[in-house]
Amino acid sequence: RSEQGPQSVRYSVTYVLPDGSERRIEAEEGYTLLMAADASGLTISTGRRAGGTCPDGGCALCRVKVLDGTGLNTMSDGEQRSMQALADGKPHEGRPREPGPPIEEGHRLGCWTKIRGNGGRVQILELFDPDSIKGEEG
Repeated sequence: RSEQGPQSVRYSVTYVLPDGSERRIEAEEGYTLLMAADASGLTISTGRRAGGTCPDGGCALCRVKVLDGTGLNTMSDGEQRSMQALADGKPHEGRPREPGPPIEEGHRLGCWTKIRGNGGRVQILELFDPDSIKGEEG
């Protein structure tokens, strides 16, 4: 007799890439848009020097535009504060930063936006190239 663990629930989300092409991704319930994209080989732009996600969701650079919010959680106060802190140019992780883009209608943070059901459709505003931060080999 074999025992199976709990089955994970997966939902589909469509990502519209900066070049206009689309990619439909199946992701586990509760994954963030950032996690789901990264697990599928799409790296949404982030503010981390090492290319990973920021530990507190405060860099606010994994911005996406929600085209259809079906199946996505609603914006939290913390997400709103992170986006406003970037727009205001408040320091993050002890480092100063220039004021960022203003908060626009439909913009969310990939690290805060969770997948709760099918149907989400989001536009990735900028992809991050992990190779751009690699040092020289040897």
